Amino acid sequence: PSRPVQTRPDTCPTTQHPASSAPVVLRTRSLVLTAVITAMLAACAGDTPGPAGPADAPTVEGSLALAPANFDLSVGEDRRLLLAVFTDQRERVAGGELTLRLAHLGDEPGGEAALGESVTATFLPIPGLGVPAPEAGPSVVGTDVLTGVYRADVTLDAAGFWGVWARAELTDGRVLEGQTILQVLAAPAIVTVGDPAPRTDHLVRADVEAGLAPPSSLDSRLQTLDDPDRAEVLHITRLNDALDAGRPVVLAITTPVYCVSLVCGPLTEYLVDVHARFGDRADFIHLEVWEDFAAQRLNPAAATWIQTATGGNEPWVFLIGPDGDIMARWDNVVDVAELESALSALPVLGAS
Repeated sequence: PSRPVQTRPDTCPTTQHPASSAPVVLRTRSLVLTAVITAMLAACAGDTPGPAGPADAPTVEGSLALAPANFDLSVGEDRRLLLAVFTDQRERVAGGELTLRLAHLGDEPGGEAALGESVTATFLPIPGLGVPAPEAGPSVVGTDVLTGVYRADVTLDAAGFWGVWARAELTDGRVLEGQTILQVLAAPAIVTVGDPAPRTDHLVRADVEAGLAPPSSLDSRLQTLDDPDRAEVLHITRLNDALDAGRPVVLAITTPVYCVSLVCGPLTEYLVDVHARFGDRADFIHLEVWEDFAAQRLNPAAATWIQTATGGNEPWVFLIGPDGDIMARWDNVVDVAELESALSALPVLGAS
């Protein structure tokens, strides 16, 4: 699939704060698309923040760089909006909460629109990393630390381009603001909650042991037969068998070795741990994205789930109910609390 596409402004515009009696307006310019997340961290250090807001608001002392982290964002209520957040010095911001405001810009990314009401974005750690988030609030954690994203549940009532404005009050006393643009689809591009799970023929460990496929087609970490299979429990069950038996399934679509975001490996390891605790309530299945990375050939099973007309992104986690319909899905960074709460609510398999 194509690599995750992020956005970078041609310039680093700042949000303007008119007098408190007038609506707050987000002014944007067109964006340049880039496939590398660091490219969007354009050096905005020289930018001057916009005019001050209300007299009692903290003074803005710098800029935030925001990287949209969703793979499939569409119109609807309670949409999960993900943002990776950095300072203008390319330092990651982690922990605590941010304030967001959104504005619908229409069918084109440029323009001007009134910002909506404030919503809170809470830090969402990447599972499996073992990197604790700062407890006190938004903090700078360095340029080489992979931590997580900020998540907000928002209502997106129109397709097109949306501007996002963010404000962070850091634990070091600085107040930073920034903005970005994201695209919202009229409908999901891939299967979503309520859809029946696609019937999927895929490899399992028995196929590899029978010599029907190379180990790397099962899991990109298995470059040779001698490599240990760190996710053996995720490669035992065939999805179609689980669906036929009416068993819930946690389906992860990742490429642990080749994932650009570096999230896939830790996520796959985390799911091995979750299987140890919830394997009596659901089957756990991992689909490797690449059948042959060197040849850039996708695994057909993974493509069935995540490929769109314009490409695809990973990782994804889907929770499939006993009726075969998708109960929940998480793109990029899975919400541990949501997944484990949903698994806890399922009955033990085979229990009367």
